[in-house]
Amino acid sequence: MSLFQNKSDYFLKGEDQLDVFHLGAHGCDVMFSRYEAGTEVNAATNPNHSKCLVIQGRLKVRFHDQDCYYTTGDWFEIPSHTEYDISYESDCSIIEFWFDAPRTA
Repeated sequence: MSLFQNKSDYFLKGEDQLDVFHLGAHGCDVMFSRYEAGTEVNAATNPNHSKCLVIQGRLKVRFHDQDCYYTTGDWFEIPSHTEYDISYESDCSIIEFWFDAPRTA
């Protein structure tokens, strides 16, 4: 039995399907992601706070009108409800931790 869910159960289908594996945890989703050089994510916003570890590669994250560069071994964070852009400058492998939004009463 695999610890990983079938990615086709929860991500894009066909050509747009990402190379992502998902490991669920209480209050946090853990994803093992791979992005090809030249991939860009523009004007994205997520309800979840995320912390990411770059396992391989180099990427640029832009938010609050500032460019930040990350490479193998670096951690970066994207606060919830924050618009950001990501540009993968080389093939990248990332471990992504997406934390559930705080519950409100």
